[in-house]
Amino acid sequence: MLDRLAGVPVTYEHVGSTIDPEPRPSVRCTSLDVGSGQHTFDQAVRGLRLWLPQRRVGAKVHPGDAPLTVGTTLVVVLTAGPVTVMAPNRVVVVLAEPDRFAFAYGSLPGHPESGEESFSLQALADGTVRFTICVDAEPDTPLVRLAGPAVGWFQRRAIREYLHAIADHVAAGNHT
Repeated sequence: MLDRLAGVPVTYEHVGSTIDPEPRPSVRCTSLDVGSGQHTFDQAVRGLRLWLPQRRVGAKVHPGDAPLTVGTTLVVVLTAGPVTVMAPNRVVVVLAEPDRFAFAYGSLPGHPESGEESFSLQALADGTVRFTICVDAEPDTPLVRLAGPAVGWFQRRAIREYLHAIADHVAAGNHT
């Protein structure tokens, strides 16, 4: 599947919308302060590079060592009971600055939604490390549109878990 998706464009036109400092009205963001200091920031970046938010919700990332580089194609696979959802994505933005690390991936054909999700760490002036997840996506299949409220509930729950995956990672003092 990854080979087939390698040259395929993302399924939406607003690439970078979840990273843009002046987001579109459709962008929804949720943040959590995960600690403070350079060590916290570095550990949080490591957690993102290890795909800990996705793993926290029980998803598998293929390939498991997918690098956070623009152009990387990956599939996030989530199994809930008898249902398996495959969500092909491409990393479309990576920012690595002294006080900010962020990446966004965008949907590819076969993803249940069309759009983008970003994961951003910011070291604020007072040393606080803020983790923000932004989503700019809409259902891309009739089944997902039909399941609207349930999909929204799952997405909100997943975002909470994503945020706490990094908070717990840095709180545990992980040195991975």
